[in-house]
Formats: sequence, structure tokens, C-alpha cells
Amino acid sequence: MLNLQESFSKVAEAVKPAVVNIATTHLEQYQANPYEFFFMNPEDLFDQFFDFQGAPRQRQQQPRQNPKKYYERKVPGTGSGVIIDPDGFILTNEHVVRGADEIKVAIPGFEKKFDGKVIGRDERTDLAVVKVQSASKLPYAELGDSDIVRVGDWAIAIGSPFGLEQTVTVGVISASRQNLNIEDKVYKDLIQTDAAINPGNSGGPLVNIRGEVIGINTAIYTPSGGFAGIGFAIPISRAKEIIPQLREKGKVVRGWIGVILEEKIDEATAAVFGITNGEGAMVREALPDYPAAKSGLQRGDVIREFNGKKVKNNFDLQALVQSAAPGSTVPVKIIRNKSELTLKLAIEEAPASLKPDGQKDAQDEPGKPFAGPRVNWLGASLTDMTGSLREKFAVPASETGVVVVEIVQGSKAEEMGLAEGDLIRSVNQAKVADLAAFKSVSAKISTKNGVVLDILRQGSPRYISYMGPEK
Repeated sequence: MLNLQESFSKVAEAVKPAVVNIATTHLEQYQANPYEFFFMNPEDLFDQFFDFQGAPRQRQQQPRQNPKKYYERKVPGTGSGVIIDPDGFILTNEHVVRGADEIKVAIPGFEKKFDGKVIGRDERTDLAVVKVQSASKLPYAELGDSDIVRVGDWAIAIGSPFGLEQTVTVGVISASRQNLNIEDKVYKDLIQTDAAINPGNSGGPLVNIRGEVIGINTAIYTPSGGFAGIGFAIPISRAKEIIPQLREKGKVVRGWIGVILEEKIDEATAAVFGITNGEGAMVREALPDYPAAKSGLQRGDVIREFNGKKVKNNFDLQALVQSAAPGSTVPVKIIRNKSELTLKLAIEEAPASLKPDGQKDAQDEPGKPFAGPRVNWLGASLTDMTGSLREKFAVPASETGVVVVEIVQGSKAEEMGLAEGDLIRSVNQAKVADLAAFKSVSAKISTKNGVVLDILRQGSPRYISYMGPEK
């Protein structure tokens, strides 16, 4: 135990000099209506309502000029960072320095705080590099290899929780390769630890028992607002991949092909589309005028290989595309209509925003009960598209299919995820332009063997799949 204690102390002594506190200030403008006080001569007040002869005067409403005033206030923030180069390069979280108008860096052993400048940032990985100018070489931490981290290894977090600088906490690696959704962004391969991480620790290092940085502390799971034994760090191996670009270019250049993917390929989808072992990335939509659409990639295609490397899931494809050089052309193997094809795909640089345009939300409006013929299928009431339904559910004029107008509670249709307003465009890859076509196609299928519906919901295409008994 004494040897272990000595190890922790040595790690703290070696790494703490390289761990900094980052204090930020953001100047925020806001508007306010100032209170107005009026002091008037009684005669002036009298003259507002009567003319000089004492006759009542018609009051004229004058528009009051009450311009809003702009004020500035300083919004402080705090976080941590770790020096990774003796010339003053500091690695931290992007969210720590986001929007900062002023950055002050406190380095152990220096009385005066340093002015920090962001030289590179990447929102997608939540990493940034800050530079400080120093007349002398600065202490720095060694970067380790997070790919060899094992569950159960010691983990030591160092930072400034709640502004308390140079705080050291100890735990273990609880899990690795965790994918976490934070503020609508997916962070991949995060390291989970029970070493105490609190607000202010963000950007500080997570180190191993040898004093090597294995992660950058970035988030916690906290139902109560305090530490709950679950913290997350960005693997240092992922950071090392992009640090050179952050230092040299100020950003990370990634490849992009312009597709929206289905979340997963389930058993029913694999059976209907002829996908052996269920591996691959399924295209929900190829965005118009972008590389995927230009190359001929279509909705429903399953990407199985990208530039000679296997694609098992969406994460594999995203990693391969992002690492591809913009301007290059790569071969892509796909499954379409149960046949394998190879396409040539040109890579472009990923834009700042990947949100697709043209998606319109349907606005529910009160209306008359749906009239006309219907088909009841697995608890879903379907009808032909009409002008009023097209308007109600915001279906583009170019789209054809049958519309879901009612779902029986507890039915198979509800279980598989159908909803009122869904436009069913195809069943098991067979187009259904109207009720007649739907009746013909649905009569030939069995949910026991799997059914995949191609639908349009609120302007967005998606697949719904189901495999199981019909009753």
C-alpha cells in the first residue's frame, strides 16, 4: 500500500506543474429600457389640455421616443488545461474557451497570469489548443497511449474543480469505448472513470499510474448537479491525431460525402435487403448536389466497404470518411437490390454545419374526418393521398404513396413505429403509389419473414422495419 501511495504522490508531483487554470471572460451585450422620470411645470401640464383661452384642447397623441440602451457585462468562465509543449502550447476543451474575449492562464510557479490565445479549435471533438508566450521553457506533460487502456487501470484526474486549482482525485477506468450524446453531438470512444470530475475540471488531464496523459476530462453524468461517480474523458490518442492540424491550420479538415444514415440495420432490414450478417451502413438519404448523390449513391443502398476497408456500422463509415483526404476519389462497395456494386466517390471537405436543408415539419390542423376508401393493415388505417392530406401533413407534390390516418393503440402497427401522417412509399422495396398497389404488395408478404417500410415523416425519409408474428 505504501508503494501505491508513493506512486500517486510521484504522479502528482510530476504532472501538476503542467496543469493550468484557464479563466475566461466573455463580453455579452444586452438591451434594457431605462426608467424614465418626468418633472414638469404645472402650467405646462395645464397647457397640454387647454388653449390660452381656457377652452379644452383636443389632445394629440405624440409617439414617445424610448430608445433601448445597450449595455455590456462580463460573463466569467473557468476550466483547466495541460501544457503539452515547453513552448507554451496548452490542450483543453473547446467548450472551455468557446466565445471567450479574454483568456487568462495561471501556471503553477508563476505569480503573473499569462494571456492565452486560441490557435486552433474543433467543436466536433471538443478540443482546442491555447498558446501562451513565456520567456522560459514551461513544464509539460507526456502524452500516453489511450488505446492500451484497460478497465480497472488506475486513473488520476488533475484540474481546477470549482476554481480550486491543482486538485488531484484518484479512481479507475470504469469502461472504455463509450459513445455519448451531449447537446445533440455524439462523442465517440470516451473513457469512463470514477475519479472525481466536477465543473472546472473540464480540459484537465486524466493520467495513468506512470504519469502519462491518457485523456482530457470533458463531461460528467450528474442527476444532482454534483459528482456521481461517472466522468468521461476524450482519449488522448484521438487528440494526438488532430493536434498537428489544430496547431498548423487552426481547425481540423475532414472528408465528407453528404449522406444521412439509418441508425442501424436490424434483422428485418437485413432479411429484406439481402444483407449478410447485418453489417454495413444504410443510406437514409443522399443529400442533393453533394458527393454521394453525384456518385449515384441512393436511398436504401448499404455501404459495406469504403476505400478497401470493411464497414461494419455507421461509426466505421464516419471514421473512414472523416479520415479521407478532401479532393480524393475512393471506391465504395454497396448492396443495392441484393446485388453488390462498386461506385467511385469524390471526397469533399466537411462543411461547418451538417444539418440538411429542406426538412419541413408538418403542422397539425383541425379538419374533417378522413373520407374515402381505407385499408386496415396490422392496426394501421391507410388511405390514398389527397390534396387536403398533402397539405395537412406537408407532403411534397412529387411524393406518392398511401397515408396513415389512424393507428389502433396496442397494434402491431404501433409496435413497429408507424404514426399518423406517415406516407408509406414502398413495402419491401416495392413501390406503392396507391391503395391498390399496397393491397397487392402487402398480400404477398409476411411479417414473420420481415417487412421494411420506406416512409416519409414530416418531410424526412426513413425506414421502419419489423419481424415477428402478425397476430
